[in-house]
Amino acid sequence: MVKLDRINLSNEGLTKFFSPIEAQIMTVLWENGECTTPDITERTGIPLSSVAGTLDRLVKAGYAKRTVDRSGQRVRYLYSASESMDSTANSITRKVLDSLVDTFGKVAIENFHTYNKK
Repeated sequence: MVKLDRINLSNEGLTKFFSPIEAQIMTVLWENGECTTPDITERTGIPLSSVAGTLDRLVKAGYAKRTVDRSGQRVRYLYSASESMDSTANSITRKVLDSLVDTFGKVAIENFHTYNKK
């Protein structure tokens, strides 16, 4: 989950901000819209119990949402991303930037103005 104390800038891609399992699940949700837990397991190869527990945490953290599908004789949960990948990226960026400004103040802001990725 995106917690500032758990960000690891040495990781690749989304795993800088999410655990590897969370990153895989969020990618599936962003790419496929609504999915069931078995759908996600099939697409990722992650065990069903791990997917279910991780989805619960993502829902509690607000990155995913759960709806109930009662279209058959059984009730099942459908999961989707709460926001688009771009909106989530904006939210994470704001958290990181706010933290940098809180910690480094003017120096951080000056670096934002001169930032040019090499």
